[in-house]
Amino acid sequence: MATSKTEKKKLKRKRKKKQSHRAKFTSKHHVNGLYYLEDASYFLATGRLDKAERTIKKAFAILPDDEDVLHAMGHIGSQIEDEALELKAIEGLERIGKIQDDMKITRLFLLFDLGSHDTCLEELEKVLKEIPYLKLKNKRKLKKDLKNLEKECQANIENKKDREEYEEILSKIKKDQISAKKKNGPAQKKGPSELQKAAPGPSALNPQNEEKGKTTSSETGPDIQDVPVISKVDDTLFRNLLGNPHPSSLDTYEVALLSHQIRFAESFESLVCLSSLSQVQSFWYQEETARKVLKQFRGRALLSDEVGLGKTIEALMILVEYIKRGMVKSGIILTPTPLVSQWKEEMWRKFNMDVPSTDDMEFKSGDKKFWDHPFVIASINHAKSKKNFDLVTAKEYDMIIVDEAHHLKNRSTLNWKLVNALKKRFILLLTATPVENNLMELYNLITLLKPGQLDTAKAFREKFMTRGDPTDPRNQVLLKELLGQVMIRNTRALAGIHIPPRFAETINIDPLDSEKEFYKRLESLILAMNKDQKGRARVIVKNLLAQAGSSLTAVASSLDNMLARKIYSPELEEEIMAVKNLCRTTVDTPKNKTLMKVINAGKQEKIIVFVKYKATIEHLAEFLDWNNYSFSLFHGGMDNHQKDAAIEAFRTEKQILVTTEIGGEGRNLQFCARMVNYDLPWNPMKIEQRIGRIHRIGQENQVQIYNFCATGSIEDYILDVLDRKINMFEMVIGEIDMILGRIKGEKEFSEMVYDLFVEADSEQDRKKSFANLGQRMKRAKTGYNKTRELDDTLFGDNYEL
Repeated sequence: MATSKTEKKKLKRKRKKKQSHRAKFTSKHHVNGLYYLEDASYFLATGRLDKAERTIKKAFAILPDDEDVLHAMGHIGSQIEDEALELKAIEGLERIGKIQDDMKITRLFLLFDLGSHDTCLEELEKVLKEIPYLKLKNKRKLKKDLKNLEKECQANIENKKDREEYEEILSKIKKDQISAKKKNGPAQKKGPSELQKAAPGPSALNPQNEEKGKTTSSETGPDIQDVPVISKVDDTLFRNLLGNPHPSSLDTYEVALLSHQIRFAESFESLVCLSSLSQVQSFWYQEETARKVLKQFRGRALLSDEVGLGKTIEALMILVEYIKRGMVKSGIILTPTPLVSQWKEEMWRKFNMDVPSTDDMEFKSGDKKFWDHPFVIASINHAKSKKNFDLVTAKEYDMIIVDEAHHLKNRSTLNWKLVNALKKRFILLLTATPVENNLMELYNLITLLKPGQLDTAKAFREKFMTRGDPTDPRNQVLLKELLGQVMIRNTRALAGIHIPPRFAETINIDPLDSEKEFYKRLESLILAMNKDQKGRARVIVKNLLAQAGSSLTAVASSLDNMLARKIYSPELEEEIMAVKNLCRTTVDTPKNKTLMKVINAGKQEKIIVFVKYKATIEHLAEFLDWNNYSFSLFHGGMDNHQKDAAIEAFRTEKQILVTTEIGGEGRNLQFCARMVNYDLPWNPMKIEQRIGRIHRIGQENQVQIYNFCATGSIEDYILDVLDRKINMFEMVIGEIDMILGRIKGEKEFSEMVYDLFVEADSEQDRKKSFANLGQRMKRAKTGYNKTRELDDTLFGDNYEL
């Protein structure tokens, strides 16, 4: 019996060792694939299409189910006109459940062009059934095109069958001829075989041959093979055409269609854009806001809802409504630099709109054609630059959206001058704080929307401003009437949004001596790499720092890849090897032991554990499995079916969900009220997105957040600023954006903390730099609070729906 137990333990250890080895290999393999993806994007941006094709194929071979790889492969396939490559990418996206509706249409034409007519017809039948539910433009015209494609597919399939039948006939004829020659000898000539008699000959194709006395192939010269002709009629289509005794003319049909379109465009009672919403629920006040802007404000409005009520969703509903009605065909969205990626993600994830942005490689490569796209998302800082100002203002736009519009408060700034110079039909300005210091700021914003709405600047001062107090309005009844024609400000009270509070606890974890040695050596390596080279090295160094805050396993995978690809200066190789050797660890780390305590403290309550890196997920899965915890995994490498199954398992039976940043997007996770930031994103808005998965409408319990960080790590400094200095975790979602927007400069928060960390000459210098950042954040929060109070006093509930 003892021997049996010993053997079982040996087998278990052996299995764990093999799993660990497999996990490390998989992690290293994954990083290699991401580097190939990065290279492919670089080659594409620089016009080296042959290298882009080769490297994206290498990335696909390693990461066949990675969404970014598949999107890049499809784009490259389109650029180099390799239809097979583009089709392969689309099929891959369908396999992982990420195919977009427009891709389904593209795939049909690719299948047709590549000669896969049977498959094309099968997929076409499915798409035609789904088309009422797909998010596509010009569905009427598209359906007509697909019907034509269906006929062409059927015709090609029929032709193929006819060719096969004909080839079969010819084959039988040749066999008969060979058989006859063998039987009768080569000198004898025989009459036509039975098969030849059955096949239509030249006289059948052209009856005039006999009348003109033309000879047939059997009389002179070598044999000419007969060509069979088969004709078919689509009985159903034929009967339908004949079944209408009084058909209307095409002109009459188009006039009737146009009249319906005009009547439809004038009425905004029913919002057609609602069908375009995915992974998000629109609220009644957002829908009513959209209707009011469309019907009463004629597409020119100041949207000033309180923070967290969804001004972005309201603006995009208005934009999509105009697009679907054919009233908007071009537009530009201007935002502060840090919000560009957020707008791009919102438009793609919630409205299925893939809009190019100034964060894309196309713009960064310096291609001026970027501004020729019908719709773009642009950093206002980039748009107003000397290089781009004339390009942006030369174009005419149907719609302009400006986020954080309080940055336009001063008409002497380039921000205001840029928006004023833009040729626009509709314009939406978004800000929760339309007045910060002076009523003239409000005047300047309204002048961009409707010049003359508040009279001239001089008249506005005389009529509405109190001398000595620029924030105290006179003639408030008249001012309210004028502002009510262009401004909407919904409040949380009106919206009826009541969510239980959230509480955060930062848990500092003292590392082991071996981990301290690792952090010390890694920091030395990072500082050496940072000084040694810039550009690409900055990305690598930043990733290593972030991975160190996640797990040693994540760092090890990156170092393995660096060594394999020689991405370093030769003199640093020895130090990289030394740091890599220090990455060896077990699952029983202080961080994992702390996680166990947090889980156990909940007494079987459900809990979500957020991590950033796949290697860390694998590390945690091994730890939880070893300690017999019930858990589900959720990450971007899973298809939709696997993701749904993971969420359902977490909801019904599992206690723990370990997930990456993408965790639970668009899914209802409010049944859980506890979460752990096992590692910490450096971008505060990413932290808010994590929290927003459970702290949202529908949550019935207080939300508890646990933030893990190693003492003295960069995450420790970040939490000191965000948690201890400004209490970010107790704010309303969206307020951190307002505070960060008050920090001068366009640099993102993550870039600021990275620079402060690596450029410090000593630990003391680093502490001082982060303390200064904390003071700036505190001042920004104080300024925001004063502005919010001022706006509540000025506007209150006067401009609600």
